[in-house]
Amino acid sequence: MALMLNSNLNDVMKKLYIILWVILLPLASSFYGCKKYLDINEDPNSPAAVNEQLLLPGILATFSFEVAGGSPVRVSSFWTKHLAYAVAGPHEGNYRFTGNDADNFWRYSSYTDVIKNCRNLIALANANGKPGYSAIAKIMLAWNMSYITDAFGDAPFSQASLGESDVFKPVYDKQEDIYKGIQILLDEAIAEAGQNTGAPGADDLIYNGNMSKWQKLARTLKARFYLRLSNAPGYSAVTQANLAIQALDAGAITAIDMPIMAYSADPNTENPWFQFAIDGKWSTAPKPSIYYIDLLESRFDPRLEIQVSRAVAGPDSGLFVGVTNDAAPTPLNNYSSIGPFYSAANAPQYLVKYAEVPFIRAEAEFLRANRVVTQAVRDAYEAGITASMNTYGIDSLVIVEYLISHPLSPVSNTAYQQIMEEKYIANYLQFEAYNDFRRTGFPNLPLNNEVYPGEPLEVAPEIDIIPVRFPYPSSERSYNAENIPNDVPTAFRDAMKVPVWWDN
Repeated sequence: MALMLNSNLNDVMKKLYIILWVILLPLASSFYGCKKYLDINEDPNSPAAVNEQLLLPGILATFSFEVAGGSPVRVSSFWTKHLAYAVAGPHEGNYRFTGNDADNFWRYSSYTDVIKNCRNLIALANANGKPGYSAIAKIMLAWNMSYITDAFGDAPFSQASLGESDVFKPVYDKQEDIYKGIQILLDEAIAEAGQNTGAPGADDLIYNGNMSKWQKLARTLKARFYLRLSNAPGYSAVTQANLAIQALDAGAITAIDMPIMAYSADPNTENPWFQFAIDGKWSTAPKPSIYYIDLLESRFDPRLEIQVSRAVAGPDSGLFVGVTNDAAPTPLNNYSSIGPFYSAANAPQYLVKYAEVPFIRAEAEFLRANRVVTQAVRDAYEAGITASMNTYGIDSLVIVEYLISHPLSPVSNTAYQQIMEEKYIANYLQFEAYNDFRRTGFPNLPLNNEVYPGEPLEVAPEIDIIPVRFPYPSSERSYNAENIPNDVPTAFRDAMKVPVWWDN
């Protein structure tokens, strides 16, 4: 299934991505920011400002590699126990994550390379009458901003990255206001995408200029973000559930509309998980956790075979062997790795899994029925499992057998846990699993490295709870401290214990 989807991304897109990623992306922001002092002696083949066709792929490439495939999901995957970090601590797997560690995600990947260039692209597209480009830029701006606010809480938004009028000490918008702004951006993007003009082509590395698919993605994100506020102070779970269902009913992504970024086996253009965990550019120690492997084995879940590789050496060669967040007692190749579906050099990156759509519907139907398990809830629950397994090409008879073995309980709290646990498995290596855990408390995760509840810790973590936010970056503490919310301590251990606003 993955190979079929990947083949639909044509060679032009792949080549364009490689060229832009290696050559143009580091220069895009500086090019666009150059002022035009003289009109004479300008080389027309080396423009002082990039156009829409050059800005867009840089935004998409950076977001895919550095945000959706970067620090947020790498760190949160240790905290949700999809992975563990098999080296001696302290490190992210032991809940050591400092303001210095958070800096690149905030300062460069998000605000400089994505958010600022999205604002630049919106202005340029509006000036040139290209609403298609503006629509995509607004979706990417909203999407990246969701990563920032979900990780940190309040953050610069209204005054952030405004081009030549940049505010050097931007105020922090409340998370509630950021979410309102995100929904406005997505609504505007849906309307602009519907104008069917000014759309990109091969420079759109995700949908190749298909604006209908961008509209579906925007509605899917709207549904996700409505449900995010289901427990937020002053918000009604029933209302948010109804809004989420309305967004899905308006037209969400399907299995063939998943936003996917293609990667190449060529050096420095490989899949981010390959670079992070397989070939050693960072490390080979991030591996599937004992907890996650045991969870799937206990359920006889056929997805384990695809999500996780079997150990290739050692006494347990050929078996699934997980790790904890500590130095492994034997060589690392004696343990399982992330499966090649996710971590091959040329594996595509799934920015949103289609299975999330029916799982959003299952939870929303459950919440709007006042936590009663209706037939609509059961249907969506089974559709989510089916969609997840279909992504991996699992045989339909195996899927049916799994559904029969894992029926949705009629008991309210048990059913809610089942929905969220299945969504957690479907969202393997997705940042959304961390957001769902904080929002709902499911799955009921033990502390790292407490493999099972009640057993003594193998390595004491830095804090006594699973972190519920990222600490604010050191650059903000140095240059914009007066605008950081007072209720978030400077010390990273204390900061990571303070829930974000919607985590109620």
